[in-house]
Amino acid sequence: MFSKIAIIVMAGLLMLDTSPGLAEEVPDFPLTVQDEITRKECGDCHMVFPPNRLTVGGWTKIMGDLGNHFGEDASLTPKNAKHIKAYLLSKAMDAKKRVPVEMTLKQWKKKGIVDPIRITETPNWQRHHTTRKYKLMSKELKYMNGSNCIICHKNAERGMYEEFPGLYGLD
Repeated sequence: MFSKIAIIVMAGLLMLDTSPGLAEEVPDFPLTVQDEITRKECGDCHMVFPPNRLTVGGWTKIMGDLGNHFGEDASLTPKNAKHIKAYLLSKAMDAKKRVPVEMTLKQWKKKGIVDPIRITETPNWQRHHTTRKYKLMSKELKYMNGSNCIICHKNAERGMYEEFPGLYGLD
């Protein structure tokens, strides 16, 4: 008879076979940013990033200098800026004091990372985006910036950052 572990492993493998591929979107999965004002204002220029990818301090820095938003003027009306800032801060990584987040932030601090303003500067992003597979895929897509997740992860705005097994023969 199959053990419980073998059944779980087989079920997981079956789910991998039916998961969305590189170009397939999953429209019925909820968006990570539910606020319409934030979606519209931020989404006019780039992917709407999940607020839980940065800290309260990081979002505060970003929202405090929208006139120079990574080299662009992203100024907003005071009303919309206040609304978006409140939304981002309420959903930030450390908005609620939770032990796993506090442990993560302590590890970041040991590496000299405190309240980053770029998701690409976070250890989580760097761990997944410095591999040989990522570099080859970036070169193939002619996109070396790394800051617009939806170029590679079609469901990123839904919080799904799927891997792409079989690409470039690097399994």
